[in-house]
Amino acid sequence: MIGADLGELTRDARAIARGRVVAVDAQWTPDRRTIETLVTLEVESYLKGALGGTVQFRVPGGTLGRFRSIVVGAPEFAVDDRVVVFLGARGPSVPYVLGFSQGVFRIVRSGDGSTWLVTPPAILPSAAGTVAIVRGDPSRRPLPLSDFEQRVRALAGGAR
Repeated sequence: MIGADLGELTRDARAIARGRVVAVDAQWTPDRRTIETLVTLEVESYLKGALGGTVQFRVPGGTLGRFRSIVVGAPEFAVDDRVVVFLGARGPSVPYVLGFSQGVFRIVRSGDGSTWLVTPPAILPSAAGTVAIVRGDPSRRPLPLSDFEQRVRALAGGAR
């Protein structure tokens, strides 16, 4: 998987939505060779584009009965997850998450419950190539949701 930074994700996204997952439904692909999951997001706001009050997007893999399909790097979702998703789309098809897990930013409450925080993906690309993961690295710390949204909107404004 090729790393994508926040600027690339923002530029390439057809829509960037913040919301709450309300449904997660696995299904066979039309050729019945693999499983994909359709995720339904109740959108609270769009940081770029707009696809309606609820948006459904697909991710590879999932569990269907006794069958489970795992795709390395693909995000997993559960009902009530709060996320910011960077969505791509080709034509009239169902949107997909850009960059697999890189295109999903999880939203959690701060320890004291006073604010919402965005947790960055586990691995972010580096312009310097391979870098050591350092405990306490400031770039890996959760960011207040308002700051994250401001940064993404600024990037989206320059991407048009």
